[in-house]
Amino acid sequence: MATADKHLVYVLGHPEAWKLLALLEAGSQDRYEHVRKALGMHPQAFQRLLYWMRGYGFVRVRAARPGKAYRAAVPVHLEMSPKGQAMLEFLRGVEKVAQARRESLGLHHAELLSVA
Repeated sequence: MATADKHLVYVLGHPEAWKLLALLEAGSQDRYEHVRKALGMHPQAFQRLLYWMRGYGFVRVRAARPGKAYRAAVPVHLEMSPKGQAMLEFLRGVEKVAQARRESLGLHHAELLSVA
């Protein structure tokens, strides 16, 4: 029996991962702290999520390079990788199938899988 792909299992098992990808795709927020607050996550939980999402290649973290020196912390930005975009498209396909077969799957609300 073949084992499931660990990347897929992680993302399907964590709704926060779905929401992170959808938020980054929207492009309205990409600063580390703004994304964390938009998801409503504790800082340590957000760090763990990013650790795995970066490890699987779904999200990239980059520092801003404005050409001037910073006296405080350097702004950090998050961006979705092409692999993350492909995963989000896959998740949306899963969501469409779940909505179409909601009754046979025994789901009361299709919004359980909603990624926006």
